Amino acid sequence: MFKGEETGYFRLKDHISETMASRDTTASSLTRIHLLALVVLLLSLLLAGYAGYRFARDLQQSLYQENVARVARAAADSADALLMRQRRMLEKAARQPAVAGLLQRMTPTARDRKENEIKTLLPGAIAVHLLPLNNAGVVSATAPIDPACLDYVRRAGFADTPAAPEFHALGTAAEHYDLAVPVRDETGKPLGHLLASFAPASLRVTIQQSLPGGYLELQQADAGHPAQTVLAIGEPLANATTVSTNLGDTRWTMVYQPADPPPVLLAGNRIYYFGFIVLAMAVIVMMLFRMQHRTGTAVRHDIKSLVRMFRDLRDGTVRVAYPMELEEFSEIFDYLRDRGKKLVEEKEKMKNMGLMDHLSQLSNRRHFETRLKELFEASKTNGPSSVLIIDMDHFKQVNDRHGHDAGDALIVAFARALRKVVRQTDVLARLGGDEFCIIYPYASLDNAKVLADRLRKQLPREVALTKGVIHQLRWTGGLSAMHDKDAKPDDVLWRADRALLQAKEAGRNITKIYDAASGPPVKKQIMVS
Repeated sequence: MFKGEETGYFRLKDHISETMASRDTTASSLTRIHLLALVVLLLSLLLAGYAGYRFARDLQQSLYQENVARVARAAADSADALLMRQRRMLEKAARQPAVAGLLQRMTPTARDRKENEIKTLLPGAIAVHLLPLNNAGVVSATAPIDPACLDYVRRAGFADTPAAPEFHALGTAAEHYDLAVPVRDETGKPLGHLLASFAPASLRVTIQQSLPGGYLELQQADAGHPAQTVLAIGEPLANATTVSTNLGDTRWTMVYQPADPPPVLLAGNRIYYFGFIVLAMAVIVMMLFRMQHRTGTAVRHDIKSLVRMFRDLRDGTVRVAYPMELEEFSEIFDYLRDRGKKLVEEKEKMKNMGLMDHLSQLSNRRHFETRLKELFEASKTNGPSSVLIIDMDHFKQVNDRHGHDAGDALIVAFARALRKVVRQTDVLARLGGDEFCIIYPYASLDNAKVLADRLRKQLPREVALTKGVIHQLRWTGGLSAMHDKDAKPDDVLWRADRALLQAKEAGRNITKIYDAASGPPVKKQIMVS
């Protein structure tokens, strides 16, 4: 068996106790993961439920607002249509030749008669006035008239756009709204205005007919003054939804409050729907708890099977099958079982062949020499390999001071530390006593220097021996590489041994390098930990 296979086996064996010790920790960790996933899912469900509730409520409010706005718009359209009809009828009367003639040669009797005639043609009209231009070109009244009405006509002027209607005499019995249109002769010359005053009742009735209920008020904006309520229908409601809309091209704003309050989301059949959702979430949570319990039980069962398999590997026996709960673990465990079985078989084979050191569980000198010979022969085609000989410092003192049991424990601990650091392809062996050797296959001397330096940095500084004894781990190394002029494999081993000897003479705890091309080691080749 080669170095990669035996290293894999011994690493597996070294981790048996660690796996057993971490069994409960793994189960606890999985439990925490399940609980965390459950908490995250519950929070997600709650957030999704809250978002759904807000969405449904906002949608319901939006539909309610749209419905209220539609009702208000319908009332505004009805009022606007009434005003348009009244304006068209007033403009039609203003275009009569008789009206223009009266303004040019006004007589009181003819004027009163014409005003009454026009008033009968205008539904809801309470007064009609023919207002001529005086010599100064200003509209003048030929009969008593509300100054606000006369001011409204003067502000209307003779613009191409019709004057917006206005409410006047607010709060009095004569409260009304006015419409004024210009009167011109056949050449288009302005002669005066036709003013019509309408009772609010006609406007009120028109709006009421389009309202399903609620409260509505009509507000008129005056320059420099707050808006005044000129028309109110119904009783105002407290904390009701309010919708405002402009009334055509007038200065009026319609404010509407529906009689029906906003609908409650959880009412009627929606209560049953909400209960069904809560029940479904409860079932989901119970299923998650159940799944978490079953998963945790299955994982703990499979971990016990894994520990049982590691114990069997440690004892050198592997069962045919191990009961598994989770299918995902079964494939991994089958692989580990088959691999472990092969490793056990290879271990027994190595023992029978005498290629393993019993104490360190590393390759012995016989296996090392076989591999060194193979790599020496392959160096002619695949390139040279390098050899590092390691000698533990003050090993004899450990035996003398603490006994051979402590010395054996140091050998075992050092071998275990080496296995954790070397590569799978490296050949690691115990040559005898406290002497170890590493072959770096097909590694040049420069590459081997890097590997030896990494080995010195990564090995522990101290190891625990028997009876609580802590030993400061120090080691001395000699490094060399195969050379084209080498006649036999032992040549590179001899150079590495010479480098080791000089490292010991230089004070130990260092690595010296013997380069066949440049000669014995010098100070600059020393690598110190």
